[in-house]
Amino acid sequence: MRRHTAAAVTIMTIALAMTPLAAHAGVDPIGVPQNADSRSATLGLVRQATAAYHSLPNALDAGFVPFAVDGSSTPTCFDSDRGGMGVHYVRNVDDTIDATDPEALVYEISESGELALVGVEYVVPQEFVEDENGAVMALPSLHGRSFHKHSSLPLYILHAWIWEQNPEGTFADFNPKVGPCPANLASLTIH
Repeated sequence: MRRHTAAAVTIMTIALAMTPLAAHAGVDPIGVPQNADSRSATLGLVRQATAAYHSLPNALDAGFVPFAVDGSSTPTCFDSDRGGMGVHYVRNVDDTIDATDPEALVYEISESGELALVGVEYVVPQEFVEDENGAVMALPSLHGRSFHKHSSLPLYILHAWIWEQNPEGTFADFNPKVGPCPANLASLTIH
């Protein structure tokens, strides 16, 4: 199946341009069993596959673009009273799930604009999961976990905190160990 390279800076634009969800989306595409040992080994493969992206230039060279809700070139930063989620750089947001090729890289951003890779996120646009009436056709899963609907965007997501341990759990959305978004994000030079 052809994967689409993200050229826009918003996931909303990307989500509108995709094709229907593949029949295999509800199945863990690499056959990961539901046990913790296998999940740990698979997450190790994800760490190997994403290690080069600790360097933002490497991620940009690989086709990742900043995710910005407002369409700007400044990535949107996410945090809550449950912890941080940082900024996301995305590519290949479509109906294909690959454990070692996540759609989003999750970076913690410091007050000075320095990024630290803390996790990954798997993303499937809602239109590939739900029918026109909003009923789930095929709920994606990976690492023995089902995706869940994003609270405000038309997406189904699954985080994996593979570079920063999360006391709330490896697959929780927010991480209390990840700092809040900098107040001066729009004026920062991100590096």
